[in-house]
Amino acid sequence: MPTLDSGDDDARERLLCHAARRTGVLDALATTTGTVDGVAAETGIDPQAAELLVEALAARGFLELVGGEYQPTNRMLGFLTKTDVRSIGRLSHELDRLDAWLAFPDTARGEDPPRSDHWLRNDLGARAARPEAWVRAAVTAALRESPDAETVTVVGDAPGPHAVEFAARDRDVTLVDTAERVAASRAGLEHEAVTLRECDYADGEALPTADLVAGVGVLHRLDDDHVDTLLRSAREAAPTCVFVEPVAGVEGDDGRARLVALDAYALDGTASVHDREEFRSLVEEAGFDSAAVVEVPGLADRAVVGRRPRD
Repeated sequence: MPTLDSGDDDARERLLCHAARRTGVLDALATTTGTVDGVAAETGIDPQAAELLVEALAARGFLELVGGEYQPTNRMLGFLTKTDVRSIGRLSHELDRLDAWLAFPDTARGEDPPRSDHWLRNDLGARAARPEAWVRAAVTAALRESPDAETVTVVGDAPGPHAVEFAARDRDVTLVDTAERVAASRAGLEHEAVTLRECDYADGEALPTADLVAGVGVLHRLDDDHVDTLLRSAREAAPTCVFVEPVAGVEGDDGRARLVALDAYALDGTASVHDREEFRSLVEEAGFDSAAVVEVPGLADRAVVGRRPRD
């Protein structure tokens, strides 16, 4: 029997957590029991399966054995509490993504993508856990295109990692997102110098005026019509817009942009993917006087830039 490559461990860990969540093992361990026998009885699964799942979770650091019972560690914190999205981490959303990919055939036939009970907060938790180096790289790229910008409208950024970074660089920042995402992010941004504004930006609701409109990973989650709508709103709101996005066909892409678009489609049922020239055309068609797609040091994504004369 061939051995499995150790490089598959992360993928197997996600499958482990997915199986533990789907069988109810995670809920049982978090709320009612700390033993293998208790897990088997609580969930109704085969005792050997319960033993394998619980011991694998312990071996991967999600549980620790204390006084003869398994207790959750900090690695399981994101499964236990959803109050502060900043403490959820990425793994809960990774499991939601796995559910979405498994349901892709149904989504492609017109059904709604699956939603876990905590889907929104899991998504916000994953965004809050975006590596700081990536956040700084995206914000630096945006400000490089508009270095004199004093006011910034950040689109679709809840729970606000990029908005907070803009504010840390002494910009006057307004974060716009949908009502439910703003509501779920408000507590975590209470002590940050960021103004929150509910806005259905994809449907053409006007953006707050600013020197710069910026977004990270927003456009590829929309279909082409909504991309055009958002770009036109950005043009009305600011003389410069910068959207950091995956771009097809650029050096080093190797199909990544299309995989990211598929991921967005699996999660939300909408997506778009564009190469460099298509992005330039979209920006120009939205009424900007000039368009560019430039590299972002430290990121695989590119900055899609639109400019118009200041009023």
